[in-house]
Amino acid sequence: MYYAVIGTNYGDEGKGLAVDFLTLNGRNLGVRHNGGAQAGHTVEKEGKRFVFHELSSGSFNGADTYWAETFFPDLYKLEEEMREFKEASGKEAKIFASPRAAITLLYDVYLNQKKEESRGDQKHGSCGMGIWEATRRTQNGFGLTLGFISSESCEKIASRLYKIESDYMPARLEKFSIEEPLHLNVMEYAALLKDVCGRFITLVDDEKSFFESYDNVIFETGQGLLLDMTREEMWPHTTCSRTNISVPAGILERHGLKIDEAVYVTRTYLTRHGAGPFREDSTLTFVDATNVHNPWQDRIRYGRFESAAELIDRVTGDCKEDCPYQVKTSMFITHLNETEGKLLTCDGDVEITDLKNDAFDAGITKLYLSDSRFSRDVEIIV
Repeated sequence: MYYAVIGTNYGDEGKGLAVDFLTLNGRNLGVRHNGGAQAGHTVEKEGKRFVFHELSSGSFNGADTYWAETFFPDLYKLEEEMREFKEASGKEAKIFASPRAAITLLYDVYLNQKKEESRGDQKHGSCGMGIWEATRRTQNGFGLTLGFISSESCEKIASRLYKIESDYMPARLEKFSIEEPLHLNVMEYAALLKDVCGRFITLVDDEKSFFESYDNVIFETGQGLLLDMTREEMWPHTTCSRTNISVPAGILERHGLKIDEAVYVTRTYLTRHGAGPFREDSTLTFVDATNVHNPWQDRIRYGRFESAAELIDRVTGDCKEDCPYQVKTSMFITHLNETEGKLLTCDGDVEITDLKNDAFDAGITKLYLSDSRFSRDVEIIV
């Protein structure tokens, strides 16, 4: 089975829980395909809680991780996540990757954070993890791929980093009036990249055969539909990647494969962690242990959907607009325990029974209902 797990709103919908549920049985592969280490997908097991950034959220269940060529991993941050996951689970996570995946560098993180700091109360909503800058640098011919890091010497990696410092960074620093450049020990950084890549990552040349060796392949999307780079009405408060079904569908299509089910994840209410337009409801006072206040995104905000129809239209519209074939569509609804089992809308709270009827009438074929923090409690309605 090929699944695409997609956030329906502004991110933070419960995608980690959804992936954990879908990987409870069989041999599974979680595909990270957009953004990078800025993701924060939370999974809770008995006595365990972990926030996944670059690893698959199915890792507690033994799922392997694959980084598609559209993912921007951060090797500097990876070792910390690998170590902390082993401490939390007692397991060694396995990472496979496309050799064409380009990495996020400390230069990107530095630029990203300095730019966001300079915006004051006009922030874009960046997570400060460098994804936008990594994307731009790579598009401008200064990318550094896993294939290059794996095959070349530390000296050649360092030479590429020096070129980024001398030929790329000065113009970016000047553009944003950043006076102090980032000073790195380039040889040490090159050695770190080489070491982490060699110890933790296995490159995959035959992607199709690799996918077909698993029972289930779950594309785990970062962020949500309302942050997709094509949402011009939301600019500049968007991400720089596609957050919808288009990338998973495209990756599979070039191998003659198709998504079997698109799983759209939503809370029973809206959230937004980061700057940008949002109608906040001050009467909603939930507690989110993952999305805590930070210098880049400030605090998480809570609100209501315009209507149930608006939510359903966003789900069904994505497949119709950006998938070249008809795909089975489902909704994975989380945090039901926080709203007494209702969807919170400006039109009034909606009972799940009523939402189910409207969703099924619109062509959605399945609902996953979660009223706890644990995937074992998920109920399926078809």
